[in-house]
Amino acid sequence: MWTIAGGVTTPLGFSAGGVASGVKRSGRPDLAVLLSDRPAAAAGVFTTNVVRAAPVLLGEEILRRAPEGVRGIVAVSGVANALTGPEGISDNRSLLASAESAFEVPAGSFLPACTGVIGPRLPLDRVVAALPALRGATGATREGAERAAHAILTTDTRSKEAAVRLRLTDGQVVRIGGMAKGSGMIAPRLAPPHATTLAFVATDARISPAALGRILAREADATFNMVSVDGDTSTNDTVYVLANGAAGPTPADDDPNFRAGLRAVLESLARQVARDGEGATKLLTVRVEGARSVADARAAARAVVGSTLVKAALFGADPNVGRIAAALGYSGARLTPDHLSVAITRPRGTVPLIVDGRPAPGLENGGGKRVRDLLRQLDEVPLEIRLNEGRAAAVAWGCDLSYAYVQINAAYRT
Repeated sequence: MWTIAGGVTTPLGFSAGGVASGVKRSGRPDLAVLLSDRPAAAAGVFTTNVVRAAPVLLGEEILRRAPEGVRGIVAVSGVANALTGPEGISDNRSLLASAESAFEVPAGSFLPACTGVIGPRLPLDRVVAALPALRGATGATREGAERAAHAILTTDTRSKEAAVRLRLTDGQVVRIGGMAKGSGMIAPRLAPPHATTLAFVATDARISPAALGRILAREADATFNMVSVDGDTSTNDTVYVLANGAAGPTPADDDPNFRAGLRAVLESLARQVARDGEGATKLLTVRVEGARSVADARAAARAVVGSTLVKAALFGADPNVGRIAAALGYSGARLTPDHLSVAITRPRGTVPLIVDGRPAPGLENGGGKRVRDLLRQLDEVPLEIRLNEGRAAAVAWGCDLSYAYVQINAAYRT
């Protein structure tokens, strides 16, 4: 497998684009499309929030009805189309029908996605009027992928893309490429088929919808479900994967190389979402090892990256190791406090924070100038947590909590 520069147009047979339709008052791009030149197998995982946006409900319906005949995704940023009742469903249906007509694809073959402010309805007239321009801006090029990746952003400070090329076990070469958005309201709890996390992944591998759904559910659980910016689960979280089979006839249903490639793309996008958390200055990577089960390892890692107190200490470069221990203690993971060890792990050496359930030497009474200085220097803080209870492991990603986060969200609607 090779990591390559690219996005959703890297796989054969896919094009993408993005334009400004007037949804955002800033005039920035807010309407995107991902298009396959042939019917594609499709799978999706969606937010488990009980308050679910219209595009989530409609996307589930389309996948149940036509998982093998999907031609693309239409995404709007700036308006979530959540808390909009039956009118929101109707608005999304109208938008998809208009987009299918504009791109000359069969009715019922586009999937919807929205992100932005909860409450307002889609400004349907403006979005539909921009569809001809969107078609003109769509191409199977690097520029088309970049335009689409930029058009799905809200409070993000940068676009998020990833791509890999790999060989299946029989030697056939396939490509997987993706784009994502997410900066605030980030603590995805995605399940099949049930500021927002959106991710759209394309592949030219041939795979059945059922197998694609199983693989996506597992890999999303190990990647996007292990990200937390602020602990808030959105009404709109959606991850779609489209597989059009353009690379050749070999099925990837049970191919471990395909699964590894999809995980690599999803993990890269998840890390990029965490790094671009609203107001964030540092990426936090937490690797838990020695847990009794994968569930325990994931619970422990999520608790640490999700802790408001850990995030605030990270922003202030405060080596307050008690906050890490407390988060592990309430995580639900089975652990023995005296077995616990925590360290910052870097290629140039490991810096212990907790050793056998006690603060490392120098940190017992609020000391730790070395750790404080190190935290100030790092823009990515890699924590390794050893529970020493078993052999299971997991990784989670988060970020620090800065003053800017409060400023951004205090004025989100104004």
